Amino acid sequence: MTRRVLPALVVLLVLAGPAVASAAEPPNQNDPCARAGRDTCGTTGKGSYRTYKFGPRWFGDFRGAVRGDAGPTFCIDLRFWYPSRKFRYEKHAASGLVNRDGDDVSASNLRRMNYAMWAFGRSDSANQQAAVMLYVHSLMGDAAPGEIDPGALTPKSRSIYRTIRRDAKRYAGPYRVRARLPDHLIAGRAAEVEVQVLGAAGRAVPDVDLELGASGASGVPATASTGDGGTATVKLTPTDPSAGLKLTVRAPGLAADVPVLYVPARRDAARNAQRLVAPAGTSARVEASAPVKAAPQVVTQISAQSAAPGSAITDTVRVSGLAGQTVTVQAALYGPYPAPDKITCTDAPVWTGSFVADHDGNYATAPVKLSVPGYYTYRESIADSPTVTGVQTACGDAAETTVIRGAPAIRTQVSAQQAAPGAQITDTAVVTGLGKLAATVNVELWGPFPTRDAIRCEGTPVWTGTFAANGDSSYTTAPVTLPAAGYYTYREAIAATPAFSAVTTACGEAAETTFAKAAPAVTTIVSSTAVKPGRQLFDRIKVTGLGKTPAKVEVELFGPFASRAAIRCDHEPYWSGSVDVPGDGEFRSPRVTVRKVGFYTYRERIAGSESVTGTETECAVEAETSLGRPLIITGRGDHVREVVAAQDDEDVPEPTRVRSSALGIDAPVSAMGIDMKAGALGAPENIDRVGWWRDGAAPGAKRGTILLAGHVDSAKRGAGAFYGLKRAHRGDRIQLRSDDGRTKTWRVTSTKLMRKESLPPEIYTRSGPRRLVLVTCGGPFDARRGHYRDNIVVTAVPL
Repeated sequence: MTRRVLPALVVLLVLAGPAVASAAEPPNQNDPCARAGRDTCGTTGKGSYRTYKFGPRWFGDFRGAVRGDAGPTFCIDLRFWYPSRKFRYEKHAASGLVNRDGDDVSASNLRRMNYAMWAFGRSDSANQQAAVMLYVHSLMGDAAPGEIDPGALTPKSRSIYRTIRRDAKRYAGPYRVRARLPDHLIAGRAAEVEVQVLGAAGRAVPDVDLELGASGASGVPATASTGDGGTATVKLTPTDPSAGLKLTVRAPGLAADVPVLYVPARRDAARNAQRLVAPAGTSARVEASAPVKAAPQVVTQISAQSAAPGSAITDTVRVSGLAGQTVTVQAALYGPYPAPDKITCTDAPVWTGSFVADHDGNYATAPVKLSVPGYYTYRESIADSPTVTGVQTACGDAAETTVIRGAPAIRTQVSAQQAAPGAQITDTAVVTGLGKLAATVNVELWGPFPTRDAIRCEGTPVWTGTFAANGDSSYTTAPVTLPAAGYYTYREAIAATPAFSAVTTACGEAAETTFAKAAPAVTTIVSSTAVKPGRQLFDRIKVTGLGKTPAKVEVELFGPFASRAAIRCDHEPYWSGSVDVPGDGEFRSPRVTVRKVGFYTYRERIAGSESVTGTETECAVEAETSLGRPLIITGRGDHVREVVAAQDDEDVPEPTRVRSSALGIDAPVSAMGIDMKAGALGAPENIDRVGWWRDGAAPGAKRGTILLAGHVDSAKRGAGAFYGLKRAHRGDRIQLRSDDGRTKTWRVTSTKLMRKESLPPEIYTRSGPRRLVLVTCGGPFDARRGHYRDNIVVTAVPL
């Protein structure tokens, strides 16, 4: 082992001075080689004299005292004679060494002693040699207190002393060489080997020179060093998988376990003179071996990356990195798959084969004929063995993949060939010719067309969609709601890709076409059940069953009629018009001015066509009927005919008598109609009778207003039946008897005086809450015109 030279350390060598208790001394104190504490025999080497409490001493090594050994030696016996060539030093075994007190020097101390001399004591530095000398004596165990104190050294020697003591503890032997080879060595692939020399403490010893040798590898250096870190990194390249790698590492320059011991042989010197030790060297070696494997590389190229069904394909396989080994290459072909991103290589292969590769080069697999469209991919592998590292190519590599092209065809059938607007339809598409390939089918629904001959697949379809076709199969499109009446036709298409050709179904095929015929329904509600003549009416029209089919709604208003029973729709209407509608929805007819009293009724019609079934509302439907409101004039000077109400088909109770003791009313009741000429409700000729408007509510009805009108008075006959009506107050009771024998009591809730032309429309209604309304004339009498200005309106509710 070599070690950098450090400054010398002065070692105390006791030659003269005061005696120290418990420290051995030579029997003969007369040292023939000393004068004034200094060596007179000329055997001192590198070092210096220093004087301290033990007197002047030599701190350093001795040279020339041992015949045949010109190197540095170190004394191990303090206070004994300086060495001399005349003492005839002889080499003795250092094992079992005892100090001058007779105590054993341990094997550990001997190893550290020799390490210190070997690593640091072969120097020409006085400071370094002094430090070695002091450390050697510290291991003998026979010094007097303070006799080997490093304080006697120079500052530089003391620093070196601390280094020697630390390194001897860390790096003293015995030694072993450790070579760490990688776990996996690949032929032809550079590798690194870590080499360390470990001392007894298990530490890696720095700066050890190494000698290297190897078989089964190239690039191995002849020498290396463990360097400052204690580890040598050796780069090499394994070459032979058959024989493996064998590496020999030798460390020739290590410190031996024990130093060389020299003992004086002359009789008087044997008892009195210093014994000397010299550094001894040794070597250590290790042989390391490891298996080496070939790591073949496999690069492949399929014979065609696109082919027609029935084509035969092969795979060209380039094998390299065999390093002289022979292998069997297994080949597998997987498929068919619908798309490249669906390739898995986890299912059973469609074909397998193998070939023997005994050298680096190109090989070809056996041809395979493929008939089903889809994506196919090769995968090659070499099994792992003691001399070969297994390898497998990637699944789905582009260079390994081919597509057997498809020629798709589509056969379709619409879900229903007859439908209605608002209905949902689908299309069933049977796709063939794709094999296992995946395709996106684009779907278009065209329409509506008025006739089958008008079908064209041009412009913008009414609906578009897609579905994924994963190979040959039957598929159903998403449901589509038909917006309007007419003819509709599906058309499907698959766009061309490298994997298959394009296909588009014909436009207007019978199996792809459905006919949606609208069957509209019209319901209406007149804007008001009663209006003052001169005001306007319109009809609220609700159309269903058209979807988004445009249509024209023809509107007719018939009237005026004196009663509901008289309503007919078989003659010229009072007014007619039309409303263009875009389809289902709610609409309004144009406004119409009602100029005369009487009943008016609407009737609507949608004409039929090839795609629309005609429809017409009924005549005289109550929701479509409004009343041009008649006046009620029942006072002196009024001239209204007694109009007997026309009979209708309704079998309802009719009122026969009205009484109210609080109002002084007790009068028979007759059914009345409208005096169309006077524009007023008919009134009984007898002023003691009361008229019931037959087209209002009947006594037994659950809804609507029972309207009674009676005379207040007559210029010739005096007070009439409703003369006392003006005295009505909230809470007054009124009884109404009907021809079914029942009498119903009503309670007055309000009494109002209003202008005749301002009568509320709700008194003429057969809808709304149950009420009894009694009307007569009242207010101031207009003598110039000869009649009362107002009406008295009394409202009552049932008890």
